[in-house]
Amino acid sequence: MESIFISIASYRDNELGRTIRDCTDKAAHPERLVFGINWQHDNHEFFEQFYDRRCRVIDTDYRESRGACWARHEAQKLYGGEDFVLQIDSHMRFVRDWDRICVDGVRKLQERGNRRVIISNLMPSYDPDDDGNLSRTYLTYRMGSFNQDGAIALKASVVQKPPPEPFSPGFSISAAFVFSIGDLYREVPIDPDLYFDGEEISYAVRAYTHGYDIYHCHHPIVYHYYTRKTDRKHWDDHGNWGERSIMAKARMRTLLMRSGEVADLGPYGLGTMRSIEEYEEHSGVNFRERTVKQPADEGSFPLTRDWVRSKLAAGGIGTAQIDPFSHCNARCWYCPVRYHPQPPDARRHMPIALFEKILRNLCEERDRKGLVSPAFNFIYTAHYNEILLYRHLTDMFEVLRKHGLRTLVLTNGIALTPQKADLIARYDDVVGGQVCINISAFERDRWIANTIGGNGASPATMRRTFHRTMKNIEYASQHLRGVSIQVNEPDPEQAAHQVDLARQMFPNATVRSVTSLSDRAGILHEAGILSNREDIARKSAGKSSVTGCGNTFTGIDGRHFGWLHVNALGKAILCCDDYHFDYTFGDFRTDTLRDIWLSDRHATMIERSFREICTRCSMAVWR
Repeated sequence: MESIFISIASYRDNELGRTIRDCTDKAAHPERLVFGINWQHDNHEFFEQFYDRRCRVIDTDYRESRGACWARHEAQKLYGGEDFVLQIDSHMRFVRDWDRICVDGVRKLQERGNRRVIISNLMPSYDPDDDGNLSRTYLTYRMGSFNQDGAIALKASVVQKPPPEPFSPGFSISAAFVFSIGDLYREVPIDPDLYFDGEEISYAVRAYTHGYDIYHCHHPIVYHYYTRKTDRKHWDDHGNWGERSIMAKARMRTLLMRSGEVADLGPYGLGTMRSIEEYEEHSGVNFRERTVKQPADEGSFPLTRDWVRSKLAAGGIGTAQIDPFSHCNARCWYCPVRYHPQPPDARRHMPIALFEKILRNLCEERDRKGLVSPAFNFIYTAHYNEILLYRHLTDMFEVLRKHGLRTLVLTNGIALTPQKADLIARYDDVVGGQVCINISAFERDRWIANTIGGNGASPATMRRTFHRTMKNIEYASQHLRGVSIQVNEPDPEQAAHQVDLARQMFPNATVRSVTSLSDRAGILHEAGILSNREDIARKSAGKSSVTGCGNTFTGIDGRHFGWLHVNALGKAILCCDDYHFDYTFGDFRTDTLRDIWLSDRHATMIERSFREICTRCSMAVWR
């Protein structure tokens, strides 16, 4: 279960206990919640969860407090590596299943191509004496005008009928409700020397320049108690608050207007993944001139060269697809190998030293918390090849074991001899018995026509190949614990028939069918075999450009930013649909992962792919 760290800065607030209770009571999974609370209070105040093991508490005499941002900064220190972070005030109420809504929202938004996502909203109000009656309207807001000190106000309005999309891009945050991945607290620490004015716009700009996309939700998730007329505020108890506010505004102007009033902002300056000029261009704000206009690119985030570079620099490579051997011994009907010869210069065995260099680069970047996700532990070894023919197969398994990585064997079954199955079993810690057999038929003549027809072999040889392949699958399914069979067949009736045959023949294997097949970015469409054109037309209707890739897994960006693809030559390529290697952007024989990943050529290839190959791919994400 993914965990959530909830940061609360509470100043003499008798709503704190009720806020925590409502938060846990309304959560779909309260067991995943951890609270970090800076409790600023006098000797007569208490809250019921003070001794709750889920609450990490900084016990602060209110007279020692230095203001809201300082308190949030201190609470932030209690973060312990949880998967997500939620920053709230101490006077809040929640909708039912708020945690599921937030986590699912972030995951869905990450599918747009950036794992750095923030959800933040202005919130409807609640009445502590009537908190069972919560409004279903939500607040939207835009940038308002600048005040004389250089702070910018947010203009809120109530929306009675929300738009159909659950989230929309934005450029501002509400400090009382910020939900994001845990990396936000690692990468963008709160400036303790801000006070009140400028807190939210400063943090929004800093998060944006650290690579975060900000979204607003179109329905309430939390509610806020705004008036609190009888409660003491920090400025009520601290006569020097004005001095702190003046110093804080100077920090804000130094950050946003580049005024130079503060010599060094320390770790609380701008990020390096995007520039403040990009923020101004796309938000419509000009900080130096103190003007606000409608966002230049309202409704979406910029797809500039700098945007691509910032996405690459943000890291997050979650897996790799390395092809150590680029030849296949079959001609499956659903594969480009049948219709187009493989690039001849790639039909070779990758030296095992080069294979290990690539893995070592990936693991080093992971361990240094660089370009590779901390969760990276798995690679694929197949593009359009038969990995069991790799002459260094045993060495490959040894290298994977050495680096603590796992893989699976993707095969057509022809080379899955009992000897190879026994080898896979000896490396159970690497493969886990996971063998996926891609096949389309289990009747001899249909299998021959679909799999090896036209390869020049005699009919007798092809018949022997079929029977040998079936025996291979039988042996593997009896001796390996994770054999699965994927029946690739677009006709649902024929797919069901072949699945039934496979289950009868190989009762120990897991069998499934895939009826929605890829035309490999138009290669099979041009060959007249199958086409994804209707699907692409439906997904791109009313949209103008590709922004990312949906062919990935939860928590990993699409192929452009979350995957590393390498062919047998050691060249980095765009993705598995780059069959002819038209989008290569680096060579591991001469360069490191960092040099290749952050190169200008890589950014150029991604930009080009958005205009070219991705527009022919059914997995493209459009806007």
